[in-house]
Amino acid sequence: MNVFNIERAFAQKKSRNWDKLFVCVDLHDCIIKGTYTLNNEGRELYPHAQEVLQWFSRRPDVVLILWTSSYKRPIREIVEWLRAHGIVFQFVNENPLCPDTQLCSFRQKFYFNILLDDKAGFDGETDWLLIKEELIRIGEWEQSDEGESADTFFGGRFKRAIKRIRATFS
Repeated sequence: MNVFNIERAFAQKKSRNWDKLFVCVDLHDCIIKGTYTLNNEGRELYPHAQEVLQWFSRRPDVVLILWTSSYKRPIREIVEWLRAHGIVFQFVNENPLCPDTQLCSFRQKFYFNILLDDKAGFDGETDWLLIKEELIRIGEWEQSDEGESADTFFGGRFKRAIKRIRATFS
């Protein structure tokens, strides 16, 4: 079984010499339990979501993209809240690092390698642990990565991502 395309994406990254993997993650019912309120009052992270998303955030070869239909103000607030939990998304609803090519247009459907979305079968209650177990199984999860905070590991990279998101959604 290929859990959410994790094994295949990391194998392709290696075999094709890619610098980055793009992980697109839906917000509601994937990262946080849907509260069905405009500003996500009472939001709560799913079990293991924080640990796995922090791990992705620390990886210089992974770009996290938040996928949400929220309005601008709630997006700014949730991005800040996630950052306070050590989870940093570099982009929201876009991937400007993959421009159009002669073969493909990414104007309406941006490029990603891994999609975690409840509409695509992801279950926030159980699947974060499955992802961690898959990353361990394929040898990507480094135990030594667990101790460092995202800010310590990347420094200014997060500040630039937050600044870009603030500018986009202000």
